[in-house]
Amino acid sequence: MRAKLRVITWDELVAKSMALARKIEDSRGPPSFDAIVAVARGGLVVARLLSDLLGVKRVASLQVEYYTGVGERGSRPVIVGGLGADVEGLEVLLVDDVADTGETLRLAAEHVRDRKAGGVATATLYVKPWCRFRPDYFVEVVEEWVVFPYEHCETAKLLVRSGWSIDELAREGLRREILSLIAERET
Repeated sequence: MRAKLRVITWDELVAKSMALARKIEDSRGPPSFDAIVAVARGGLVVARLLSDLLGVKRVASLQVEYYTGVGERGSRPVIVGGLGADVEGLEVLLVDDVADTGETLRLAAEHVRDRKAGGVATATLYVKPWCRFRPDYFVEVVEEWVVFPYEHCETAKLLVRSGWSIDELAREGLRREILSLIAERET
C-alpha cells in the first residue's frame, strides 16, 4: 500500500513555524528559552526559524537516524552526531519537524537531559495520532507522510525507487524542477 503524502510548501512551513512560535510564547512568554537544539536533519530548518521568531540566538543540533525510507524505519533511533554545545543549566527547546512514533524525540530529550540541561521542552510542527511521546508543543495532527520543501529530492528518489512515477509525484505536489532533475539522474 502506498503512503499518503502531504506535500508542504515553503510558505506553509513558515506559517506553521510562526503558529508554533505563538503557541510557545503564549505558554511561556518571551524570552522563553536559553537555547534551541535541532534534531538533525529534519528539525534544522524549523529550529532556525524558531530561533529567529523567538529571539533565541544559541542553536545547536543533535543528529539522530531512525528512518530508512518513506514510512520505513530501523529497529530504534540512534544518535549518530553528538550535541555540539554545552547546555548545562540552560532551558532548552528541542525541535524536530514531525513526531511520528515519538521515539526520536524521546531519545534526543533524554540525551539533552543527560547533559544537565536546566529544563527541556519539545516542539514539532506536526505529530501523528499514534505518537507515543507527544511533544510539549505542536501545531497539527496529521496521518499522512509529510514531505517538507527541503526534502523533495530525497523523498522523490526513494519513492521513484519504490515504484512511483515522476508524473504521480508531480500530481502529489512535488516540484517539477526537482522531479526533472531526478529523472535526468536516474536515466
